[in-house]
Amino acid sequence: MESLVLRGSTFCTSKATLAAGTTSTLSSTGTLHFCIEGKAYSHAALSNTATPTTDATTAAAFVALAASKGCAFVVGYNAAGTLKVAQGAVVDLTTEADGANANFLTPPQFPSLPEDFCPIGYIITKVGASGSSWTFGTSNLTGPPSNVLHTYVDVMVLPTRPQVS
Repeated sequence: MESLVLRGSTFCTSKATLAAGTTSTLSSTGTLHFCIEGKAYSHAALSNTATPTTDATTAAAFVALAASKGCAFVVGYNAAGTLKVAQGAVVDLTTEADGANANFLTPPQFPSLPEDFCPIGYIITKVGASGSSWTFGTSNLTGPPSNVLHTYVDVMVLPTRPQVS
């Protein structure tokens, strides 16, 4: 029966339209509706909302991305309505190109996520060969900085792997 398949599900029912705010902040459009373990929640649109400086999964500071490195950052909310972000493993990029032209040598993977977390989107970040070290939560999303590329993807549920092309 279909109702049994959805019982206890966690998903977002609105398109977040994630985007860089000013400096290291995030913005989105419209009220977000989501559920965690089947319980309904909503949150007003993000408007230059400060990004977390610690990983939702590890509670440690985010790992900096050096030149020719990239990863996926999963953006979401917990049941208390707090914006949370979890960082995937840092992986290598090709070194012959910068920013948008750099390619992943192996695709990045999503991090494991806390149970009390509903993804609303993810950000693929690449630091090109001549880029400076970049850290989520403290470095600018706006711009972005030279030789850094951010790709924003809105989700209802996470796909099996990040889409990087």
